[in-house]
Amino acid sequence: MAGKQMKLLLLVSVVISSLAVNVLTAPLPRAIKELSVRPPFLGLISAHSYKQATPFSDDGAFKPDPEHPYVDFSGRRFHIGTIGSNSVIIVGCGTGLVNAAATTQLLLDFFPIRAVIHFGTAGGADSSLSVGDVVIPMQFSQTGIWDWLKSEAAPQPDNGVADLEFRRYHIPIGGYNLLGRVAYMKEYFFSQTGEPDVPVRKFWFEASEDLLQIASTLEGIELDQCLNGVCLPKQPKLVLGVNGTTANFFVENAAYRDFLHSTFHVASIDMESAAVIMTSLSSGQQVIAIRGLANSAGAEGGEDSSESYDAIVAANVEKTVVALVNNIPSPRLGRICGKNRKCSA
Repeated sequence: MAGKQMKLLLLVSVVISSLAVNVLTAPLPRAIKELSVRPPFLGLISAHSYKQATPFSDDGAFKPDPEHPYVDFSGRRFHIGTIGSNSVIIVGCGTGLVNAAATTQLLLDFFPIRAVIHFGTAGGADSSLSVGDVVIPMQFSQTGIWDWLKSEAAPQPDNGVADLEFRRYHIPIGGYNLLGRVAYMKEYFFSQTGEPDVPVRKFWFEASEDLLQIASTLEGIELDQCLNGVCLPKQPKLVLGVNGTTANFFVENAAYRDFLHSTFHVASIDMESAAVIMTSLSSGQQVIAIRGLANSAGAEGGEDSSESYDAIVAANVEKTVVALVNNIPSPRLGRICGKNRKCSA
């Protein structure tokens, strides 16, 4: 099995390398060269595309740069400007792990970035939380790497983390299932601090401690319950210190949602966060992710499955992002640093 995984990794590496060559041989926009000599930006990566619209336009928190309001590059629009005293670059990555990782790497490779803030909506997996709550997980797992075992009796792989046995979900309970079971596997993680070509196997990828400490100052932020006549069932709140998970499939199944929560103790389920976190950490970059719970993944019709909540949840996520950016010191005040850590300029 390890041999198959390494062959797949080599194939993916070849594809990414060819894409990188195409990007590097294409002429860089003049704006990128001019922006590269400016003080570093906060990189804000939205899970959704802005479709050329100005980000954060509803509250006016984002002020486009008068000289370079945006840069179109590699099929993406990077919006340049400020939020409060911080210079920011905002880009939408689109759905899925590959889009998220590629966008993050482009941002880090071609712009001076001091920290990455990822944000978007997600499905909720924790029944103690409500639709509309905004979560800032302390770590994310990637639960889309499976070893689909030959049989229910097959042993757990060396790098397996947990099993999903399909026969547990029979109605009536019991019996044999030809699908057997899958084992959740750890990622291969390459980083600047590690040895070249020697990955570390990891399942959880942690948000940066300094950014989490700054985010903790947002507890008690007042989020909106209603927007344009649509109201959430409960007053939303900001929740920190939870876990999140990511995979390349959209979860609308209550049984699988409950399995993820009971097995990995996750509060949110999405399709991009782990990729942004992992790519940023691999490059030695500070990173954090903010997700609004737009639904209970797998909710039955009439519970909380209405897409009408998307707008208000997205607005509260952006409100939280703006508050976080405003609490991060500008470059002239020194490094990004949590309140319990001593940092130099």
